[in-house]
Amino acid sequence: MGIKYKSTVQGLDNFVIKAQNYTATPAYKLFIKADALRLANHFKESIKHYLNSILIDRTNYRAYMGLGISYKSEENYEKAIKALEKARELSSYTPQIHYELGLCYILTGRFCEAIQSLHKSISMDKENLNAQLQLAVAHEFIEEYDMAMLIYHTIIERNPGFLAAYNHLSALYMNLGEYKTAGTVFSQILKVNPNFHKAYLGLAICYDKISNRQRAIHYYKTFLDKKPHSHHGEKIKKRIAKLKNRISVSENDNRSFAVV
Repeated sequence: MGIKYKSTVQGLDNFVIKAQNYTATPAYKLFIKADALRLANHFKESIKHYLNSILIDRTNYRAYMGLGISYKSEENYEKAIKALEKARELSSYTPQIHYELGLCYILTGRFCEAIQSLHKSISMDKENLNAQLQLAVAHEFIEEYDMAMLIYHTIIERNPGFLAAYNHLSALYMNLGEYKTAGTVFSQILKVNPNFHKAYLGLAICYDKISNRQRAIHYYKTFLDKKPHSHHGEKIKKRIAKLKNRISVSENDNRSFAVV
């Protein structure tokens, strides 16, 4: 004769594995304290509590993930990678683990592994724009510039308000000597956010590089108007003076030629 239950709910409850009350365990308390310390940017202190938590419970992937992030923040990248790889081993379906690993791989020059980790993170969390951004950065490092550009352009197309993608894309074009295209990207930034002061400086540099002195001076001055206390201020003022002098010399040369 089978076991009888007073209700269907009661019957089901007997087959459900009750979740352990982690809040009552010393390991969980240490983990919570470590997380709080990390979120308050007390990384060294958090590391101690994560390690103590892991000594008691080696199955909590979040403790390993937090430990890895704290090590990364302390620039101890090898230990960060080791902790995050353990977290990945315990929970391979957590996108943040793959994202953090991708960052650490980039920081240690392991770019192919970074690309793999970031792809994995994005496949599970398509809304993580920072993961997409770092994927492009990783492609830049291995000189796959076309791929990096494609990713930046795709991010911008789908998320026109995400300024970091414009910023990275314009920097890439400048590094490649494509100043006109970089200038176009800086102009796009200002359409999205006219108060993004660095874009004015970027435009000034781009016009300066292509010898459009009048436009360069205009944007250098605009940047200084927007950021009068910039630490670049003195250098920019000297550059403006040089450009004005060159314009003056050029105009005098033209007048002399006209007289002759």
